[in-house]
Amino acid sequence: MANKTQALTQKIFSTLIIAFTLIMVFGSLEVSRAANTANSELYQNITAGSLDIAAQNTNISFGNIAAGLLQNAAINMNNVLVTDYRGTGAGWSATTGSIENYVDVTDSNKQITLNNALKWSPGDVENVNGSSITGVTAGTDDVYLNTTRNLMVATASNGLGAYRISNTVLNFTQQPSYQAGNYSATLTLTVS
Repeated sequence: MANKTQALTQKIFSTLIIAFTLIMVFGSLEVSRAANTANSELYQNITAGSLDIAAQNTNISFGNIAAGLLQNAAINMNNVLVTDYRGTGAGWSATTGSIENYVDVTDSNKQITLNNALKWSPGDVENVNGSSITGVTAGTDDVYLNTTRNLMVATASNGLGAYRISNTVLNFTQQPSYQAGNYSATLTLTVS
């Protein structure tokens, strides 16, 4: 019985030595792997760009209207592009101020007051190059251009990237009292 106890004790002791050896070998491997690391710091500089507006149609003609009639002439102003590459998320407004009078190009004494003769209805806003359309909207429809009016607006934290507005309807109402002539005026678009 003493021999059996001694043999059993030796087996237990041998098993403990083998287990201890395995723990030491694999434990030191894990420690060794964990101790050998390398860190790299990553940097990216993103430079601020600008806020810009561009219009594809720089000459817009309503065509010919016969004098002496009450008539409407409408035309689409297409492809006004606003780009906001400032990287601030400040938002922006694309606007026009009040339009000056139509002035005859050959006789500056002949003028048509546009306060209640020229309206617009801003068209369809679309994002360009995957920019988020959230918070970017067209201005109010069917308003006279007799004061500052919004064509397109981006609220704060929105409008980063590029946006196009198309199918903006310009509507000129001719009164019977308007004199015949070849008239022009400037519509100035601003983004800020």
